[in-house]
This record gives sequence, C-alpha cells and structure tokens, in this order.
Amino acid sequence: MGRLWFNIRSCVFFVLPAVSVFMIIFFSQSVATGYYEEKLIHTDAYSTMELKSILEDYQIKAGVLDTQIAEIKKDIDWLILKINRIQDAGKKAPHGLKESVSDKEQKVKTLLKEKTRLETILSHYKKEFDSRKKIESDKILATKSPKQQEASGTILAKTIPPKVSKSIVDPSNTIKKSQIEAAVKKAGLGDWVEVNGDDTCLRIETTLPILFSSGSAKVSKEYRSFFKKLASFLKPYDVKVLVNGYADTVPIRTKKYPSNFELGATRAANIIHELVKQGLKPSIFKIETTGEYRFAAKEPSKQKSFQRRAQVTVIFSG
Repeated sequence: MGRLWFNIRSCVFFVLPAVSVFMIIFFSQSVATGYYEEKLIHTDAYSTMELKSILEDYQIKAGVLDTQIAEIKKDIDWLILKINRIQDAGKKAPHGLKESVSDKEQKVKTLLKEKTRLETILSHYKKEFDSRKKIESDKILATKSPKQQEASGTILAKTIPPKVSKSIVDPSNTIKKSQIEAAVKKAGLGDWVEVNGDDTCLRIETTLPILFSSGSAKVSKEYRSFFKKLASFLKPYDVKVLVNGYADTVPIRTKKYPSNFELGATRAANIIHELVKQGLKPSIFKIETTGEYRFAAKEPSKQKSFQRRAQVTVIFSG
C-alpha cells in the first residue's frame, strides 16, 4: 500500500509540472496571438502615419494576389484548351491534366479567400484613416477665419494621397456563374450559347452551329444579329475568345484553300472579323482549326452541312 501511494505521488509530481508547462506555453501563445489580432483590429494601437503605411502595404499584398490569381487562371485556360483538343481528336485526356485543373482551381479559391481577408482589413483601416484625417482637417479649419477656411478647404480635401484616398476595397472581382447566365439571357443569347465551368473558370460556348456553304468561308448575313449581340455582351468583360473553324470530309485543293485546314482557319478568321467590326479588340481572339479531322474522329453528324461550321468559345478571365 505504501509503495502504491509512493507511485501515485510520483506520477502527480511529474505529470502536473508537465501539464503546467504545456498550459503556460499554450496560454502564452494564445495571449500573443490574441494581442496581435486585437492590435490588428483595434486601430488605436497605430498612429495615423502608421495606418497610412499599413494601407499601402496591404494594397501591395492585394496586388500580388491579383497577379497570382490571374496567372493561375491563365494556366487553367491553357489546360482546358489542351484537354479539349485531345478530346476533339477522339482521344481520352490524361487524368493528370484534369487533376491539375482541379488543383489550380482550388488554389484560386484559396487565394480569393485570402484576398477577401485582406480587403476586410483594408476596409477597416481605411475607415479609421479617413475618420482621423477628417478630424485633423476639422481641427485645422477651426483655428482659421471663415475666409481662410474657404480659401484652404479645397487644399485640405487633397491632403490624402491619391493612392489611399481612392477606393481600396471593391467587391470581389470574381465573376459568378449565375451572373453570366442572367446576363446571357438578358442579352438575348440564351438560344445561341450555354454557360459552362464554375466561378473560378467560366466559359460560354455556342450551341447553335455557325454554318457555311460547301467550299466557302463567307459568313452568312443571318448571323450578323448574333454577332452584334455577342460583341455587345462581351465588351464589359475581360475575356479570351477562341474560334474553331471546321470543314467537311470532302477534299479541297484550290489556290485559295490548298486543303481543309486553310478553309477551316479562314472560316474562323472571318467570324473574328465580324466581331471586331462590332467593337471587340483583335488581341482577345485566337484561331484554331482541325480541318475535317475533328469530325472524322467524332462523327457527330452524317450531314456534311453540319460539319461545315465554326464554334466560338469565350473564357472569362475575371
């Protein structure tokens, strides 16, 4: 019994200090973190000049995040186009490519969350900064005569540096799928295109075919109304537009079109010319063609008239 009591006392002697040390370390870390968060939120801990410096630092960080997000989205766009090319050729896209797209989309979501956090902090600091500058301005004006106040009012209104005085925090620039779907419907494009992808990588694709006559790349007048609506719809957005031109399986060998590759490419180019006429920038477009071979692999239709077509894919960058 005496030995048992000794063992219990020994355990208490050794265990309690260990628990105490752990609690002290944990409590110390919690206090440190809590103090930092409190200092972060309660702006009284900073002078006006410190707030200004913090605002500028967070602006830089937000800008870096924007750059990272834009670069990853470009990578996603490229991967999706590569997957589409492989599938258009009648092959199965490697699983690794699709996994890479998913990983990058998840990274974009993580970066967007961090951007939202930064914007929240920026909003808090800016509100406090503007409040203090107003108080300082009011104090300076109070010491001057009415004439002096009137003469210096405009100058005081400009004391905040342009970088800080302009709106720092905007709502997230991420375009929502629901917003695009609503905008497509409002623009009268609902019968022409469908919205695909998710909020991190949105795209719209033509569902009604843009058809061509045999051996011709001339765009029919009946599509002008569609191009006008599409161009008007796209102007406010940052987009890339991929136009694929296709041909049927009938061989062609003329001076103008040595093969179906040239014919398909010219069909795509002529659609781009129509959209540029409606005010879109040429730099946002990219031409692709597989001539007759996409349809030879997939055989979507036995009617050659549906093989002589073009497809427009719009990818939203943000």
